[in-house]
Amino acid sequence: MGSLQIRLFLTYLVIISVTLGLTALSLFLQIGGYRDSISYGNLEDLGRLVYAQANTEIQNAVAAQKPSETAIPGETDLLFILRAFLTQGTPARVAPDTSLALVDKSGHVIPGASVSGVALDNAVVQPLQGAPVAVAGSGASLAPQRCHLTFPNRPALLCVLMPLPPTVLQHFQGTTAAAIVVARPATSLGQVVGDLGPRLLFSGLIGVAAALVLGFLLSRSVAAPLRNIARAARSVARGNYRQRVPATGPREVRDLAANFNRMTEEVQRSQQTLRDFLANISHELKTPLTSIRGFSEAMLDGTIDDPAGIERSARIISDESNRVLRLVQELLDLSRIESGQVSMQQDDVSLAELFEHVSEVFALRAEETGVRLDISLSGAGHIRGDFDRLEQVLNNLLDNAFRHTPPGGVVRLATRDLQPGILQVAVTDTGSGIPPPDVPHLFERFYRAGGEANHKGYGLGLAISREIVRAHGGEIWATSEPQRGTTFVFTLPTEGREAPRAAVR
Repeated sequence: MGSLQIRLFLTYLVIISVTLGLTALSLFLQIGGYRDSISYGNLEDLGRLVYAQANTEIQNAVAAQKPSETAIPGETDLLFILRAFLTQGTPARVAPDTSLALVDKSGHVIPGASVSGVALDNAVVQPLQGAPVAVAGSGASLAPQRCHLTFPNRPALLCVLMPLPPTVLQHFQGTTAAAIVVARPATSLGQVVGDLGPRLLFSGLIGVAAALVLGFLLSRSVAAPLRNIARAARSVARGNYRQRVPATGPREVRDLAANFNRMTEEVQRSQQTLRDFLANISHELKTPLTSIRGFSEAMLDGTIDDPAGIERSARIISDESNRVLRLVQELLDLSRIESGQVSMQQDDVSLAELFEHVSEVFALRAEETGVRLDISLSGAGHIRGDFDRLEQVLNNLLDNAFRHTPPGGVVRLATRDLQPGILQVAVTDTGSGIPPPDVPHLFERFYRAGGEANHKGYGLGLAISREIVRAHGGEIWATSEPQRGTTFVFTLPTEGREAPRAAVR
């Protein structure tokens, strides 16, 4: 019972069994009408035959009468003829369970005018519901009419009524007989079941066999892709992150397989990022720690003993220590922002004040490098966010822009309304641009475009900027054209639009 395929197969089996059971119950409830329909059909066929033969006997008897006979033929004469017909050849003429009788105009069986295995005296013809029986009169039909033959103290019989033709009634004017009745007990349920049972059983077995085969195939079509996913998950758990599963089966299973593949790709990317992170942090820490160790050992073993050398070594140790501390601080900062441990203030920030402060910070650098800083403020004048963290983002972006813009170039800081409630901020330079393969990786930890390693950064500034922007409910991206410059763009919520609750934990 632990296998999904077995569970599905048993579920299909239960559904099939319930369906067949309800179908059998429905047939059982309707089989009474089917049984009566068969009985009435047989009675009508027998009634037509009896009626034709009886009418022939009566016509022959009338033709055989002598012309000198002047008495009006009455009921006795008709009864004599019909009784002779009814008893002639019995029981070969009708089956033992079939009764033949004459009824009067009121529908009562005429005493002594019946042939049957049971007494029909006091029996009365009753019409079926919704189908009145006309025994005599202008409304009488010569076709067999379905009816019930009722008794005072025993179950009714199924019957068909065949009125005598007007020519017979005119000839036998003194008779009260009006119709011939053929009656028979309703076919028993056992007989009907015995008749239909083998056929229904054979059809049911074919249906069950087909349903079981289809159920097995359907359960397998669902379970097989899930087994593939489970097998792939075990492989991923063992460290094989290249494992993928084919997207087959029902739509939900295909979606599960596609999501599993995306998850595996993300895990593989995360593992690769972790390995790269460890390699990069090891590389970044190796150089300053080696310098610190080398100069400290030189000072301890007396290799450097002059005051100038000691002062120089101490300065290098201090600089390298600060370099390591900055690296660790940036890593801790990035980690805290990513985990939501750093709370982003959601204050009303004036863009004019923020940009004025940034321009003051970079004014001296713009003068020293010969790069013009152009600030253009349009759109919303206020945003929701953390002033210090947003300044950190702008400082990182402007620092990169100044570093890659040659003298005589321009660095532009501009804003505009992207859509209602969203402000777009862009930092553009006129530098040499970034190679297209490097653009998608700019916001990864320790990544330096083009292998750049001749500056004091560690490739963490853009990663920190991305997390700060996301914590404010915005997004950041970059575009670049070789030899024409690079543009960094990020979005922020304007005043009155709060950042997502998850971003301000």
